Amino acid sequence: MLSYQHEYHAGNHADILKHACLLAILRSLCKKDKPFTVIDSHAGAGRFHLDDERLLKTGEAQDGIEALLARDRDAMPPLLQDYAALEAAYQSRDLYAGSPEIERLCLRMGDALHLVEKHPAALESLKANMRLPLVTPQGEARCPVRADVRGGDSYATLRALCPPPVRRGLVLIDPSYEDASDYAQVREAVEGIITKWNTAVIAVWFPLLVRRKNETAQLLSSLEDFAKMQAVPKETMRCTARVRDAESMEEEAGSHLYGSGMFIVNPPWKLREEMEAVCLYMEKKLYG
Repeated sequence: MLSYQHEYHAGNHADILKHACLLAILRSLCKKDKPFTVIDSHAGAGRFHLDDERLLKTGEAQDGIEALLARDRDAMPPLLQDYAALEAAYQSRDLYAGSPEIERLCLRMGDALHLVEKHPAALESLKANMRLPLVTPQGEARCPVRADVRGGDSYATLRALCPPPVRRGLVLIDPSYEDASDYAQVREAVEGIITKWNTAVIAVWFPLLVRRKNETAQLLSSLEDFAKMQAVPKETMRCTARVRDAESMEEEAGSHLYGSGMFIVNPPWKLREEMEAVCLYMEKKLYG
């Protein structure tokens, strides 16, 4: 939906989970010298200003990434330590790195990055931000890859891009799910990618919403079933971080977002263990 603006929610608990998982997958792909392709279907603006009045209004970044960076990094799981170090460089400039920025930080010469965004304002910000230098603990750096930024419908663009010329890679799908049709469109998109590009790592973010429990359960079970039914069955995994008690939220006004999760097709080795540690830390230490 064009009404959704991630500027209100950037750096919240859902972004921490999603971006830590994204970083782990990208690091795994970088372990081999062979090039790879990344497709980010709902890219957003790429980077965000932590002093944006929309973020300050919700306080989600303060309760999310800023709360994480205020913690003792040595007590965090290794993956979360690395993610925190990445974001700390941006925080020092009052910025927050979204998924396109994390992807640019990890990609190498010869890799390919495709970014898709439908919202006109977010698309213009994304185009501008992808021309800016990267921010690292050592200072600014030039990105070795020029991002292919596209507007238009995310799902139609996914169908057009898959399979890419370089068939080693990752697809990240993370719509807002404000529109109930996103659940069916995500299912169709993932099934299409598995059919056309069966070696891809597919990472799907999903919200844990009180009012959408049935839709979420149906989406995940249908994707697991489809992956298992392939001629060569595909491995899948899911991880969730519940940061609030769902039952206590039922009478409250608002989105009723009590956590979020990641569903992965063809997960890299050790990803399950890394994400279990991240989710446990978030539930017990950051939000416990």
